[in-house]
Amino acid sequence: METPPLDVPIILASLLMLGVLVSSAYLWIRQVQKPQDLLQPVDGVAAWPIGWVNFGVLICAMIIAVFVAQQIGFLLLIGPNHDTPLDLTPWLAVASVVMLQGPMIGIFWLARRFYPGHFSGSLSSRQHTFSKSFKVALPLFIMLLPLVWLSSMLWSGVLSILRALGLVEAFEPQPLITLFQAGGELLPILLLVAMAVIVAPIVEEIIFRGCIYRFLKSQMTLLPAQMLSGAFFALLHGNLMSFLPLVVVGILLARVYEKSGSIGVAIWFHAFFNAFSLSMLFITGMSDAIPK
Repeated sequence: METPPLDVPIILASLLMLGVLVSSAYLWIRQVQKPQDLLQPVDGVAAWPIGWVNFGVLICAMIIAVFVAQQIGFLLLIGPNHDTPLDLTPWLAVASVVMLQGPMIGIFWLARRFYPGHFSGSLSSRQHTFSKSFKVALPLFIMLLPLVWLSSMLWSGVLSILRALGLVEAFEPQPLITLFQAGGELLPILLLVAMAVIVAPIVEEIIFRGCIYRFLKSQMTLLPAQMLSGAFFALLHGNLMSFLPLVVVGILLARVYEKSGSIGVAIWFHAFFNAFSLSMLFITGMSDAIPK
């Protein structure tokens, strides 16, 4: 009887996950023994009491800017007479990310530049250096990542039950995930990786934690503000399959931001999460490519 070949990518993925679990358990034990070991207590980040009108104007301006940028961008890319749905290609995905992230951070910069009385102010109560933010965020990411895995397993179970009851239909994973798994032209794939690991963490942390969370904090207590900002964060990604895990990620990012007092720590945490997720997609994609 012929022995089946070892699935090296799956073994590697399993070892990585085991390493994270063991490291997370160690960090949790150390945290219990020395509660201030990973995060020195701070007063938190400052709330952003700009009022509902100014906040609504800022969010509406971002939505309009994204809509206009996408309309102009797709008009330039595909032309005015293209009626059939387009397949998502790596280059189209790059353009889509730019037309989403660019207008949001552009409106935020313009608001702070021209209306400093309403929208200025530091995003951090503690100014960490680049390397210090990295050192604070990395153990926190390792410690908290299993909570995201747990929420993902629970959410998958809930969705399976709902599908069995006929309450929801089967659905596809996020298009970008499918695109990464399929591979393709190297340059746009590398650009997408750079955007996922560098651009998206910076833009999304500034908008969702630096703006939305701090504003919600000015209107309600901490936990509801963290949960609501996490829900908004998950809704932006527009995929039911990953909704609850992304809510949990959003809540954890808000808590990391609050406890560290630094937007830089939240950005690093977000970058670690995206980089690890892409690495696992790449590894499992290698497994799928191996002849069984």
